[in-house]
Amino acid sequence: MPIDARTRFYLLLGNPVEHSLSPPMHNAAFAALSLNCVYLACPVDNERIGAAVEGMKALSTAGANVTAPFKEDVIPHLDSVSPESERVQSVNTIINRDGMLYGATTDGEGFYHYLGQVDPSYSPGQTVMVVGAGGAARAVAYILAQKGAGEIIIANRSESRGRSLSELLSEKTPLQNCSYISLDGWSMGEALARCKLVVYSLPFDGPEFSDALAKTAGLNSNQLLLDLRYKPERTGIMTEFEQKGGCAYNGLGMLVWQAVKSFVMFTGQEAPVEAMQKAAGIR
Repeated sequence: MPIDARTRFYLLLGNPVEHSLSPPMHNAAFAALSLNCVYLACPVDNERIGAAVEGMKALSTAGANVTAPFKEDVIPHLDSVSPESERVQSVNTIINRDGMLYGATTDGEGFYHYLGQVDPSYSPGQTVMVVGAGGAARAVAYILAQKGAGEIIIANRSESRGRSLSELLSEKTPLQNCSYISLDGWSMGEALARCKLVVYSLPFDGPEFSDALAKTAGLNSNQLLLDLRYKPERTGIMTEFEQKGGCAYNGLGMLVWQAVKSFVMFTGQEAPVEAMQKAAGIR
């Protein structure tokens, strides 16, 4: 469908965004449903995210997705946010409602849907480790706690951010057992050995996590690592986890399912999942 004066446009706000698969996924979905919409990736200077969000109103932008490093920074510039986004302080989806910008997060729901696909045996009551405490990590930890995780261990370099997330989960969810450990602490190896699920949310292969894996006697095939990155397809952390006996997946499936849920919020229509998966390289 040709772009014209009636075309509704959606943005991806982040830095960097050149690698993102969100534009091809959403544009494929618009084309599949013959919607007069377009989705554009917009790199934003770190100091200008407020101006970028305000510009959405001036340009009557229909909506946006938000990626690193702005999932928390956009919140003060929005008119309202969902209760979940308020609690976890993370927004990845913005909707323009007649000039009022509403923020929400689809990261948690997208992650949980994907988890059910790669590990149908996952059930409430399990011990989970979340490595990192950024926006996506908070959304994922929150939904795991809401869905009945037995224990969540937050492993993070920054003690203040790690403990803050642990306290949030303890106070705002049914979770009864939540703790913080340092990434380079002696307890990392012990914690890894007993976790059913490890969610890795750091943007790089952390040497502390690698060291903890190296010191672990071994994992079993029922232990799962989900690395939220999707590029490269195989990260060093994934390889190391599998070498110890566990199973590992990247975050491409989560990316697709959070996009599916964002698409529904954008358009009010059921998302053409197969078209979005194909655009993301999933056959």
